[in-house]
Amino acid sequence: MSCEVRDWLATLLAEDHQVGRLVGEAVTVLFTGGTELKAPLVAPMESLLRARYPRVALDHAYQRQLELLQRARRSAADLATARKRLELQIGGGDLDQEALADTRQRYEELVAKEEQATFSAQRLQARVDAFRARKEAIKAGYTAALAKQEIHEAFAALGEKHMLGMTADDMAPARAAVDELLRVAADLEQQLDVDAAPEMLSELRLETADLRLLFAAESPDTAVLLVVGIGRDEWEEWYGEALPLARAELQLDDNEFTSYDMAAFLAEYFPGEEAAIQAGADRLIELNRP
Repeated sequence: MSCEVRDWLATLLAEDHQVGRLVGEAVTVLFTGGTELKAPLVAPMESLLRARYPRVALDHAYQRQLELLQRARRSAADLATARKRLELQIGGGDLDQEALADTRQRYEELVAKEEQATFSAQRLQARVDAFRARKEAIKAGYTAALAKQEIHEAFAALGEKHMLGMTADDMAPARAAVDELLRVAADLEQQLDVDAAPEMLSELRLETADLRLLFAAESPDTAVLLVVGIGRDEWEEWYGEALPLARAELQLDDNEFTSYDMAAFLAEYFPGEEAAIQAGADRLIELNRP
């Protein structure tokens, strides 16, 4: 749990203990069931977004591509720095003939790698720019189709015929376009052979409590709590705000996190209420089973 989440939970408990208890029960659900919990309680974030919030899924995929682009630029910059160091060594006049020859060879190798890395970053920039343009167009089309569907449903609810040219299946091509672009994003990451952990973000969803916990499963018995949402009228908007926060949390240093087992967590935040919180967590699991 990051320092920011710890402070937020402490403040919540002080301001609204009842809501804070509910969050504590939800966190205890994770301790009790671990990352082995399945839908509808726990679902991978990417598949959930694709199914329920495709516009957010597209933005999320774009953010992942921006991270890849930043990594590619950093790699090219690191190579440029190393190349400049060798230039200084070569021009310094402090190397003997053998060392100078070896340094020049390494310099030539670095120049080639830097050129390749710079070219790759430029190509990736072009692909990311193209993805962004397609993303915005597809999101606009999806929004228009969704509005059209809502109008159709409103007419149907009134028992009236729908407007000319409007059908209930207008969402199908819009969803197909979203799925196709998400496949493009996945293919790009695969082609880049990304040296990074796979998408780890998951969600603990408690429909009976109108509560969401975003977390990252680092191992079968370790989860990192990232963002909590409670009682939102518009969850799609919340995901748009919460996902960047969650990804930023994942970039924090290890020393900015505090590790807990269930006993330590309950003792710190709910002293004297441990049994009641665990019982509440058990009820939430039962209430939110399929």
